Amino acid sequence: MSSSVQSSVGRQGTNQRADVVLVQTLLLARGFAKLGDADGVCGKNTIDAIVDFQSNFLRRPDGKIDPGGTSWRNLSGTYTGVASPSQPPASPAAAAGSITRTVPRPDPATINIGLRPVSNSFMLAKIGQPRGDYSQLCQPPTLPLLRRNLVLDSVGPFRVTGLVPAVLSLKAVMIDIEREQPAVYKALGTAGMLCCRWVRGSSTSISNHSWGTAIDLTLGGVLDVRGDNQVQVGLSLIAPIFNRHGWFWGAGFRTEDGMHFEPSESILQQWLPKLR
Repeated sequence: MSSSVQSSVGRQGTNQRADVVLVQTLLLARGFAKLGDADGVCGKNTIDAIVDFQSNFLRRPDGKIDPGGTSWRNLSGTYTGVASPSQPPASPAAAAGSITRTVPRPDPATINIGLRPVSNSFMLAKIGQPRGDYSQLCQPPTLPLLRRNLVLDSVGPFRVTGLVPAVLSLKAVMIDIEREQPAVYKALGTAGMLCCRWVRGSSTSISNHSWGTAIDLTLGGVLDVRGDNQVQVGLSLIAPIFNRHGWFWGAGFRTEDGMHFEPSESILQQWLPKLR
């Protein structure tokens, strides 16, 4: 499959089959499941899905994806923050409302490509036990190695306490989000990073928040509901940016957790030698 459309797709578009399949695949990955399958046919459902997607960032959606255009850059995760002159951006109020709207979570097979979430056994073997006991409430870590490598710092729109390399990586992620998805960036907040506790609903599995390597995000102060198989549109727009930096999106977990992002196993392997 090509990495870019060669001609326009959608209403009054050229609609070459390979281009339509690519657009449909990316729309499905963003949670627009109502369009059906990526069959290469640009029918009403595909055009409706394009319009629905464009309504998140365009005041007047036109139902067409042009090569290199604003809609393509948003869909492919390469948006530069520069709006098309013929399509003025939505008002701040409209943008805020659209990014907190929920859509069905993407098929897990279409997100986090090439990235693996870390297991408790991996974290325990590589870093160690954050503390001796856990509950569903946040508690501080006691592990000396972990405590030495924690930092409180600003990552752009908010401050976090987390593992130093994770916080530094988040800074880079947020720079890209601010440039590529400015409306989402302005609405971003956090429900926490460092938090030694069990995974929600478990009494045996340690949350990766316990190592200061996971973060839960809010949009406009609204927390995405865990486990309802719906995700906020804004989270789906920034997930490819997190993936690009080696972060795993929690929408791909068995129990959907769209607000949750954490470093993948591969990026953590790169960070481990930096711990002192």
